[in-house]
Amino acid sequence: MAADIVPLKGAIANLNWFDAQRKHYETPDQIARRFRLPDDAGMRAFCQGAASVLDRHTVQFVRRLPLTADGAWSYLAEPERVEQWLPGARWSLEKGAGCSLPLAGTEGKVADLEPRQRLKLEADTGAWTQFELHDASGSARARRDIPNYQGPITEIQLIDCLPPDAEVPQPLPDATAEHVAQPGGVGTHWVSQVADWHHAATLLQKLAFANSNAYWPPELAVGLDHTALIAAYAKLLAAYHGG
Repeated sequence: MAADIVPLKGAIANLNWFDAQRKHYETPDQIARRFRLPDDAGMRAFCQGAASVLDRHTVQFVRRLPLTADGAWSYLAEPERVEQWLPGARWSLEKGAGCSLPLAGTEGKVADLEPRQRLKLEADTGAWTQFELHDASGSARARRDIPNYQGPITEIQLIDCLPPDAEVPQPLPDATAEHVAQPGGVGTHWVSQVADWHHAATLLQKLAFANSNAYWPPELAVGLDHTALIAAYAKLLAAYHGG
């Protein structure tokens, strides 16, 4: 049964996968800790915020921000705010302008730009990263994600796509075998790469909550725990790719 459940296809699939790994004597907190997640609440928060694998080369992260579209866009448009969640990233809001994205280890150009809606960065290697903003103020699910908040909500979708020949860069400083594992093989995301994007997306969300004085649920902090993210994605990416 466990082998039939594929994780990284949405929160429910992720939760079902973890449940399928449960030993008969384990409590939910014990299952979480076996996968180096803090507790059941942290495991559920991880499952909600985890990457969705759209295809062999592409992963997506979704975060809902208690901000207007203008407020959310400022974290893509203002260099000092970009630096807060994507250290070292540089780009100009002009199509064709150069860009640098250290998290992805790439240099390239701004391939597409629609202010307050979309920013696409394309690397010289053929990889690309896209940020899309959508109004989620009328979404019941978004309201559940941000309880006791009545203001505007903007959803950001972060999509990262690799070229078919993508491999783990060598050397990768301070990397362990888990960090550099590439369970899907050439052209797929490696563990630390997915963990880094998860961390960045969660950091952006935390900054947005602070900006709006919205309540930040403590269990969401699992998305900032790099050790936990590496351990979890090492297992989930292997399971997704049939390892």
